[in-house]
Amino acid sequence: MDNLASALAVIGETDFDVIVADLNLPDSSGSETAFQICRSAIKVPLIVLMEIDDEKIELESLKAGAQDFLVKGKLQSDNIWRAIRHSIERKQLDWQLRLARRRLRILHDTASKLAGCTMKKDAFQLAIKSSGILLPDTLCRIFTEKDGILTITAASPELRKSIGSDTKLDFGLVGMTFAERRTFQFRSHDDIPSLSPESENYRSGISIPIGSSAVFQCISREPDAFTNDDTNILEMLVGHLTGTVDRISLERKLRNLAVHDPLTGVFNRNFFQTALNREKLRAERYNSSIGFLMVDIDNFKEINDLYGHLIGDKVLREVASYLSESIRESDYLIRYGGDEFLLILIETGQTASLVRERIINGGKLAEKTIHLIGSPVTLSIGHSHWNSESAISIRETLAEADRRMYEHKRSK
Repeated sequence: MDNLASALAVIGETDFDVIVADLNLPDSSGSETAFQICRSAIKVPLIVLMEIDDEKIELESLKAGAQDFLVKGKLQSDNIWRAIRHSIERKQLDWQLRLARRRLRILHDTASKLAGCTMKKDAFQLAIKSSGILLPDTLCRIFTEKDGILTITAASPELRKSIGSDTKLDFGLVGMTFAERRTFQFRSHDDIPSLSPESENYRSGISIPIGSSAVFQCISREPDAFTNDDTNILEMLVGHLTGTVDRISLERKLRNLAVHDPLTGVFNRNFFQTALNREKLRAERYNSSIGFLMVDIDNFKEINDLYGHLIGDKVLREVASYLSESIRESDYLIRYGGDEFLLILIETGQTASLVRERIINGGKLAEKTIHLIGSPVTLSIGHSHWNSESAISIRETLAEADRRMYEHKRSK
């Protein structure tokens, strides 16, 4: 080509193994020529053809992206082929280094974003998105385990319809990855014929465990689509994802412990004020009522003294279970004290007395407890209700339920 413009046009339309070019052209000169050629053919090595040895031009051309140099007056067959071979090798190494750096930047950015995730589904989707950038033209999905079943809970856009699909724990590559807690890479169906992916369309892939709770898979319709470097970068990504999933699980567990009674599993006294404030605001906004039931286990001290605290703990659990079954999911059951429970009934108001009677007269508590102490456990319950137009405060309403509970206990 006799000018840069026509050379760039040919470069854009043709694949080359190497480009040899004089930098001094009618429409360009020096390192600018090298820069324009290297920018147009980012994967192709450039050998600069020079009139004389000039260290300054050589350095500027290297900075622009050239791989080697040939001096016109010193051209020999051996020198030419050596320069071509070395330029191709250096360009390949340079490209691999660029790719590795880009992947590490993506991995670093993903790790930073994962650190801010508070929900597993967001972390999963972020990992799926990042893997698609790291390994273009591949598809990814994440399986999570529950009750012996592995279910697809996140996937690349092309596989979104598969979300919710189930796989048995002892079936296929995903099951083996989950069971053995190690990475599998398959280059074709012949690699592991008994563990082929669910669809024959996927010819190769990488399957990596996410801790002990899930599996990450990256798959391709092409055979031998993944290198060992691909597996390594995905393992690093999944390592960050595993740390995030473990952190979210621990945070959820700690939050749960902070508001739940460890013995009975119901809400604890710490959560009481949160629930009260929340429902008070709701009642004021929608002009609705709140019902309260204060519950006390009759003769609980005697039960502990006669049968021991282990039996006493079982009684507490059975009572909590019975009370939980007696209210709606939207209501609150709180262990208010040692053997006292508070029920906050949403939008129930004066019908709290009906709930009280149903709990007192229900026979299931007797069935749950008679085998523990030889006689049925009974409850004393006081009720009250509050709304924004009530003449007394919500605290006084609670005190009223407590007073009625003691009246019920004394009447026995």
